[in-house]
Amino acid sequence: MAEADTPGCIAVALVTETVQMKFACTPGAGPMKLDQHSLFEIGSITKGFTGLLLADMVRKGEVSLDDPVSKHARAGATLPKRGEEEITLRDLVTQTSGLPRMPPGFKPANPADPFADYTADALYEALAVTKLHVQKERYEYSNFGFMWLSEVLARRGKSYEALLKERVLLPLEMTDTGATLTPEQEKRFVVGHDGRTRKFLTGTTDESRGGRHAEIVARRHGEARAGDDRKARDIAEGIDRARRRADAALRRAELDRLRLGHEPARRNDGAMAQRRHRRLPLDHCDERRTREAAIVLVDSTTPFDDLGVHLVDPDFPLSKKRIGLPTDIDTLKQYAGRYELTPTFAIEVFVEGNKLVAQATAQSAFEVLREGPDAFFYTVVPAKLRFSRAANGEVDSMTLEQEGRELKGKRAPSTR
Repeated sequence: MAEADTPGCIAVALVTETVQMKFACTPGAGPMKLDQHSLFEIGSITKGFTGLLLADMVRKGEVSLDDPVSKHARAGATLPKRGEEEITLRDLVTQTSGLPRMPPGFKPANPADPFADYTADALYEALAVTKLHVQKERYEYSNFGFMWLSEVLARRGKSYEALLKERVLLPLEMTDTGATLTPEQEKRFVVGHDGRTRKFLTGTTDESRGGRHAEIVARRHGEARAGDDRKARDIAEGIDRARRRADAALRRAELDRLRLGHEPARRNDGAMAQRRHRRLPLDHCDERRTREAAIVLVDSTTPFDDLGVHLVDPDFPLSKKRIGLPTDIDTLKQYAGRYELTPTFAIEVFVEGNKLVAQATAQSAFEVLREGPDAFFYTVVPAKLRFSRAANGEVDSMTLEQEGRELKGKRAPSTR
């Protein structure tokens, strides 16, 4: 916690033969308010739930992974194709559809809650004007693709939230997890804050407002305290029973991901697998063969993916805090502007106080720190911003370096 870039509080659960829970806060984060009943926003972890919903429908013969999405989508809709080839459900769930990260024209009224006003009508309007990337079966993370997948699954007579509860949450006995909070749950909801320590509320997700909150462990197990070995064994056995009931869907979801042949280690994402020592955990904090799992939840933008991996694999090193170079305000102002990296994705760079801040389309704003001449890095994600200058010495473009890819955009006046 001392290495954290942003003050915050963290909740950790380690599940082995017993369950251990720990809660801590960094200096400057204020008094500790977390316990095993705290509810957290889980964002894109919802994509895992959506994948399980699809896997369950495939297992029951309701859909096929090779079905064209048009078979289950809104009738008469204009949908993107690659020539005459249609996008399939498999393409969406494996992130190989060619859809961009965000829908074309996505401009939320409230960037802090970007999906609150995004309707199914808006989704299909965006699909009608979307051009797919040419290369087939290339992995590319797409919120847009999972938004469409969840909308399609919710066309089977029930809302996404109802399907989520019926087919995923209740079988796993996650009775304190869901998309809508009761008044009592609102009192236990942990309000997060960004890299500028501003509070933010993300009341909906890109998965049709599904999977909003997660408890440390399922509610029926939540009465346990660390150190209560007998109760902790009951918790582990209960989780194992729930997992076995969902195992067929889990195996299907895992198998289809492995068939892709991609190397997931290119991504540093808590929902992605990482190969280490010939082991392939389901994600950064779950090792099924050893029946171990680590859950790490934090109320700030400081990433703790390394901690989750380290707890189930002690050989995995913990990351060290990076310190930015001191930079005066006049120098920081040289980089301010809007940089359009793709037609649907731009980064706004601006000075706030004595910090340089970058805000990508439909994302929160984060401070970036200088590491060298015209080079800055994020502390919340493994990404860099590298600026270039024209012959007259003025900054005229920027390159985003992330996940082995580079996106370059010309500088335009700021819209702020």
